[in-house]
Amino acid sequence: MAIGIPGIGSGLDLSTVLDQMLAIERRPLDRNLAKQSNIDTQVSAYGTIKSAVSSFKSALSALRYPTAFNPATATSSSSAVAAATATGGAVASSYALVVTNLATAHKTASSVYTDATTSIGGTGTLTLTVDSTAYDIIVDGTNDTLEGIRDAINNTADLDVTASVINEDGGSRIILNSDNTGAASAIAITFSDDDSNNTDNAGLSKLFYIDAGDDTTAKVVTTAVDAQVTLDGFAITSASNTITSAISGLTINLVAAGSSTLTVSRDDAAIKTSIENFVDKYNALQSAITTARAGDLPNDSSLTFIRSGLNNVLNTAASGVGDYSSLAEIGISRDRYGVMSIDSTVFDSVLSSNHEDVMKLFSDDTEGFADRLYSYADDLLDTDGAIGSREASLADTKNYLQIAEANLQDRLDSVEARLVKQFAQLDATVSSLNSMSAYLTQQLAVLNQ
Repeated sequence: MAIGIPGIGSGLDLSTVLDQMLAIERRPLDRNLAKQSNIDTQVSAYGTIKSAVSSFKSALSALRYPTAFNPATATSSSSAVAAATATGGAVASSYALVVTNLATAHKTASSVYTDATTSIGGTGTLTLTVDSTAYDIIVDGTNDTLEGIRDAINNTADLDVTASVINEDGGSRIILNSDNTGAASAIAITFSDDDSNNTDNAGLSKLFYIDAGDDTTAKVVTTAVDAQVTLDGFAITSASNTITSAISGLTINLVAAGSSTLTVSRDDAAIKTSIENFVDKYNALQSAITTARAGDLPNDSSLTFIRSGLNNVLNTAASGVGDYSSLAEIGISRDRYGVMSIDSTVFDSVLSSNHEDVMKLFSDDTEGFADRLYSYADDLLDTDGAIGSREASLADTKNYLQIAEANLQDRLDSVEARLVKQFAQLDATVSSLNSMSAYLTQQLAVLNQ
């Protein structure tokens, strides 16, 4: 049964009264929702802290290992001959490079035909052998044109040969190009010709028949050869113009025949960049904590715990790892606000003069600052750590409040339904009394006439 709007029959402003009473009844639900909103704000704030800790941890990850302090850079005295790049495994040294010849890919051109779409006048099986693997190309009435053979070759799986058609003044040829350089990737071509002669200048075998005195027959455009170089006088052969296995950690990209000196040196600028990244991420974490304490997480004990833990690690000397036991000794210090900075003059000097001990100060697997700070950050992010535990606690509280919210909403709905019913009955009663009053007033008026 539909419930009428209170006050329609009686003329009383029962709707306003109902709204005011429901507003009072709603206060516990409003307090619940406010608490949930506050929890959402705290969760978001902790998400920011968690992200800052994760970034700080990432900045420390590589610094835990000596390889982070041995990045190498490589240069070539002649970029026209070769270029060089180095990884952390490359040892500082120099090498005399002589390039005799570059590696080339095999390229061959077919005999000349009238055009690319007319039948070549032969069918059978064209076999291409590359690096000891043979691939059969069936040529029949459906593809016995230069374009058809080109497409059949290009559609053959795993065949490292690319076919194309070139249209010259005298007609068209098909061009075969090995996808890889080096002698092993040369293309060997044989036929099983339907005219029973597999090597003559007729039928399918005409396609790659070579006659030195006839410009219209097939010809080798580029011979497949390996690169030939020497490093400090030692001969090296490579199927590719990119040599990676000659010297550990050094990649040599050959450009042309000639001589060059390759120099590998330690990249101190890269080391400093990694340290600067660590400092930046530390300061970002401290800033995130300060912002949270001044805003959404005031007086939060977990933030105090996080900051105290960082200070404890940084204030604990690294014992027995070399000449240095604190970051301040290598130019990395914190001011009274906790902001970390690098004195470049000091850091550059100690890195240049005492590289090994700077490396140990960070990367020692028990005392190194990078290892200890990384472990602390990892613990913070663990499900049982300061951040993980706080997030879990907030989630539990939010879940409890959501259950309470449902109960409070049910109660409010019940109260509202009861009040509406009661007010509807009151409205009907008052309306009835008003009608009776009007009737009696009318009757009295009649009697008094």
